[in-house]
Amino acid sequence: MEPHILSSADQQANYFKSFVQCLVNQFQPLQLFCFSKTSVLTETNGCFKDQENAHRCNYCLLMVTESNTRIDHEVQDFTNFHYQHGTISILCHGQESILEAIKANNRFFMTVYTHAQLLYSHDGMSNFDFTGKFIPSQSAKKAQKHFDHRMPLAEGFLRGAGECLTMQDFNISTFMLHQVVEQCCILLIRVHLSYRSEIHNLLRMLRLCGAFSERPIKTFLSGSTEDERLFNLLMKSYSGSRYGNGFSVAGHDAQCLYDRITFFVTLTKEMCLAKIEELAHEALLYQELKEGSEVKVG
Repeated sequence: MEPHILSSADQQANYFKSFVQCLVNQFQPLQLFCFSKTSVLTETNGCFKDQENAHRCNYCLLMVTESNTRIDHEVQDFTNFHYQHGTISILCHGQESILEAIKANNRFFMTVYTHAQLLYSHDGMSNFDFTGKFIPSQSAKKAQKHFDHRMPLAEGFLRGAGECLTMQDFNISTFMLHQVVEQCCILLIRVHLSYRSEIHNLLRMLRLCGAFSERPIKTFLSGSTEDERLFNLLMKSYSGSRYGNGFSVAGHDAQCLYDRITFFVTLTKEMCLAKIEELAHEALLYQELKEGSEVKVG
């Protein structure tokens, strides 16, 4: 009998399954959901080497804990260290706070609990009983409210960064650009996922944006070493410009970051307005269906 050779996809699936078990053993969650998965298959072949396939997967997970004490940083550090075949963004929330949010018609948690893949449940239950469905009538209005608050902040920081750039104060300009990206990411996540992010790490926020689009992270990290260098410079500016005596940004780098982040602000505005329009359409359809059902009952 010939030995069965696992495909790269099968190897990835087994690797992820083993990681999930390690995660469960370490933190003992009540449930673990996957609400986003992006698979990347890389095929390499040529005249002077054998064909090679590499399968990487990027995930967004929700860990439900018994306690309401937030352990996001500890869990994310554990995940970053142990999961090496892609990336994982993981959110942690206590069961009590999640159930309260669901009762309050929270779009993010209701969507995860009803549509996400359940990776683990401490009691073996795979179904969750909901007495009601998500009501989309206020989604667009709430999203518009967040847009009206966050977008002026992002644009204000961008103007400040431009003024500092003109005055050749490159360190402060880069620090303000960091604030622009943070405000845009918070807005993107709030509008598209209806999730109030308390994350401040730009890379984690951009990876979380991958739950609905790869466009935000691809703006900064397209795979080139130069992209990675510039993004690392942006990341370091948050503390380096204030506390690091050796932190310094060259004028060319500051200009490159300013141009890229100016584009990112435009992209954020475009994506959010499109999503708000989509939410408004869903609210309209819901209202029409509701009125139609009331007429039939009457």
